[in-house]
Amino acid sequence: MRILFTTFPWHSHHFPMVPLESAALAAGHEVRVASSPGLMPTVTASGLPGVPVGQDVDLASLSNDRSRAAWHIQGRWPDDWPVRPELLDDEQFALIENLGRMQAVMASAMLDDLLDLARAWQPDLVVHDAVTLAGPVVAAALGVPNVSHLWGTPGLQRIEMHRMGSEPLSEYAQLYERARADVRTEPTAWIDPSAPGIRYPAGPTCRQMRYVPYNGPGLLPDWLLRGRAGTRVCVTWGATSMALRGGTVVELVRQCVDAAAEVADEVVVAVTEQTARALETAPLPDRVRITVGLPLHLLLPSCDLVVHHGGAGTSMTAAGAGVRQLLITTRPEPTVNGTRLAASGAARHLMTGDVPAGREGVGLLRAEVDRLLSDPAHGTAAMKLADGMRTQPTPADLVADLTNLAR
Repeated sequence: MRILFTTFPWHSHHFPMVPLESAALAAGHEVRVASSPGLMPTVTASGLPGVPVGQDVDLASLSNDRSRAAWHIQGRWPDDWPVRPELLDDEQFALIENLGRMQAVMASAMLDDLLDLARAWQPDLVVHDAVTLAGPVVAAALGVPNVSHLWGTPGLQRIEMHRMGSEPLSEYAQLYERARADVRTEPTAWIDPSAPGIRYPAGPTCRQMRYVPYNGPGLLPDWLLRGRAGTRVCVTWGATSMALRGGTVVELVRQCVDAAAEVADEVVVAVTEQTARALETAPLPDRVRITVGLPLHLLLPSCDLVVHHGGAGTSMTAAGAGVRQLLITTRPEPTVNGTRLAASGAARHLMTGDVPAGREGVGLLRAEVDRLLSDPAHGTAAMKLADGMRTQPTPADLVADLTNLAR
């Protein structure tokens, strides 16, 4: 069988798909991974056959456009809004519509080349990242099933394709007009790798899959092979947050490092080179180690707690390792991760606006870290979450299911 995978041109959207892509290759299927040219080094570094399509679009500029910049500085939205969009006010829904328009722009840049590839290669199935809107368009044009692959945040990602109600966004419908295909507002099936203890109920078209962490290639350092003495806390902040918000997050990361160092025996700061340089402009506590380029799936199993921004990759990697979490979020989607994980007992959750500046904020964060490490109930809940994830079908299991779906 031929399976065409296509993803939004950002590493955090591709990484959750790598286990399924690799499983499909291992099962003997033909696989192609198509995205914008700028993502191809990430695709090929994961050992997969990449196909560049379309042209690169400046995602940072699109994301920080006046109509969408507020997405990065939101307060707390209503709980359960992904499954109850009627709870959103007009301003919140308009913001989601604008995100959908951004995704349509990204899809438009990929569409013509992706269509050419698909018509020449004739895949039996298209598996696409949930916000890669070119994927369902191409599947509709070829008359084959399309499967929407989520990335670990609870809730099916369907709201951004629609206006307030069920009508498709005009920008989304126009993609189908270009391809001379009927609009699909619902995929043939969903793949949901979120944890059983935090996911929302979904219908029969949703396939559950075990989250197998992949955070990019990397080398296992010697110090990680040696035994550790005492508690180890990881502080990490996503590359996406740094790319889209820049230096505005560095002070918060430093507060988290200082707070963790007052409680833990060792603090490992896993960040991008850009963030590391910013942190190293001032002295850090002696027990702090900064590491760049170390995949979290290698690091987190050795940690007692991770403090982070709430991204799905970090949240699910930590959940799978049975590690307690402190999430500090701003965007609505990571806030869903924080709310659901905190409800499970495996985490504590703060909004960025809850953390005061300076030493007052360090004191607040220190108390949160201390509570997570000292209360055994959090550790028990984290292990329960990990145990539940291990009961889920593996990517290899899903490949067999997808084969039947295509047939």
